[in-house]
Amino acid sequence: MSLFVPDSRREDEPAGGSPQTGRPHVTAPRSPRDHRSILPTGLSTSGVTSTHLFAGGCGDMVGFAGAGFEPQFAANHMAAAIDTVRRNFPAVRYERCDINNLDFRHIPRTRVLVGSPICKEVAPAGGNSTASQKPVTGQAPAADGRAPAPAWSRTRATAWDLIRANEVHDYDMVCGENVPDFVTRWALFEAWVNVWDAMGFNGQIVSVDAAHISGPGNTAAPQHRHRVLFVFTRKGLPLPDLQVRPDCLCVECGPVQGVQVWAKRFSEPGVRKAGTYDKQYRYACPNTRCGRRVEPVTLAIGDHIDLTLPGRSFGAGRRDRKKFTPYAQETRRKVAIGLQRYPGRPFLVVLRNHCTVQSLDEPIGAITAEGNHHMLVKPGPTVDDCEVQMIRLHTKARAQRFPDEHVFEGTTAADLTRQVGNAVPVNVAHWLAQRVLPSLN
Repeated sequence: MSLFVPDSRREDEPAGGSPQTGRPHVTAPRSPRDHRSILPTGLSTSGVTSTHLFAGGCGDMVGFAGAGFEPQFAANHMAAAIDTVRRNFPAVRYERCDINNLDFRHIPRTRVLVGSPICKEVAPAGGNSTASQKPVTGQAPAADGRAPAPAWSRTRATAWDLIRANEVHDYDMVCGENVPDFVTRWALFEAWVNVWDAMGFNGQIVSVDAAHISGPGNTAAPQHRHRVLFVFTRKGLPLPDLQVRPDCLCVECGPVQGVQVWAKRFSEPGVRKAGTYDKQYRYACPNTRCGRRVEPVTLAIGDHIDLTLPGRSFGAGRRDRKKFTPYAQETRRKVAIGLQRYPGRPFLVVLRNHCTVQSLDEPIGAITAEGNHHMLVKPGPTVDDCEVQMIRLHTKARAQRFPDEHVFEGTTAADLTRQVGNAVPVNVAHWLAQRVLPSLN
C-alpha cells in the first residue's frame, strides 16, 4: 500500500487511520512508468550504468538518472525504502537486505557504484563524538562472551562494504556522500583511502553545501546541508572536475562564480580539506584584482511553505499530547526572539541546541531522518497568540530537491521522515553525476 503525505494534511498530524478501515490515509499520485518523467531535466541517457547501495528515498538515484545515468540495482534494509525504489524505478532490480550480508556476486555488474555509508554516529545531530564511541575501559563483555562493540562499528562496516562490492565487480568509479566528520573524526579513514589506492583508484574529496550546488537544469536546494563527497576513479581514467563554483554576488565585480578558499591550517601537509561552509572554508571572487569574500546566492525555504494552512495557537499547548501540555520554556523564549527579530512576519523556530530562529527568506537548516526540528510561527500580539505548526513532509522533500511527483512509500510517518532525511539531496547527486560523467565517456 502506498502512503503519500498529501498537501492537505498538516505536518504535525500523525499518520493515523481511517475511521472506517483503520488503514493509513492514502493519496496515490501518478505512478511514473519511466523514472525520467519525474526528473528536473530532459537529458538523454548516456548508457553509463550504476548500482545504488543504501538507496533510502532514492535521492542519489533521481539525481544520477537526471544526469543521464541508467540505474540498474538498488539495495536497502528498509522495506519502505525498497517499495519507494519499486514505485519510482520499476525497471531497476532491487534487494532488501542488511548491506553487510549482501552477496555482491549475485547483483548485476555496472560501471559505477554509488553508496553513502551510514553517518548517524558521526552526524552533528547525533551528538556523538569519536571518544564517546570507544569502548569503556573495564566494560564487561556481552553475555555471549564477545567484547562490546562501539556504535561506530556500523559506520565502519558500511564503509568497508563499498570495498567488498568493488572486489567483486571492479567498478570504473565509486562515489558517495557523508558528513565531514566521516573524514576528520573516523580513525580509520586514511586506512580506508589507502585500500582504494591499493585497489587501483585515485581518490578525491570535496566539501559542499546543498544550498550552493546547482548547474544547468539543476536548481540549488533551499537547505543548508554540509557534506563531503568522495569519488574514487579507476587509475587510467581522467579525474573528474569537482571544483565547487557557486553563483555569488561580488559587491565590486557583480555576479561571479566563487572560488573555494580554505583556512590556513588546511594548507599544511597531510591535512585533508573537509569541513563546513563559513567555518573551515568560504568563497572568494575569482577575479585576481579583487579576491574579496563573496556569499553564494541561495534560495528561500519560504517558497515551499504553504502559509494558508491552519495551525494552532502557541498558548493551546502541544497537540501531540492527550492532556494539556505547554511548550517548553526554551521554545517560548525562541518564539519571543522571533517576534522581535521578524516583526509582523512568519518565521521558523529551530528546535535544536545552539539554534534559535530563522527567516523564511533563507535556506532551512539540515533536514534530519529523526524527528521534526522546524516550527513555523505566524506572529500574533503575544507569544501565546502566535499560530504554530511543524513543517510538513512535503516541505522537507522539496528542501531535499525531490520533484513533487516522487512518491515515498511507507505506512508510518517515521518511514517517510527517515527516507527523506537520509537521502542525498537530489541537486547534489545530480551535480556529482554531471561532473563524473565526462571521465566515464
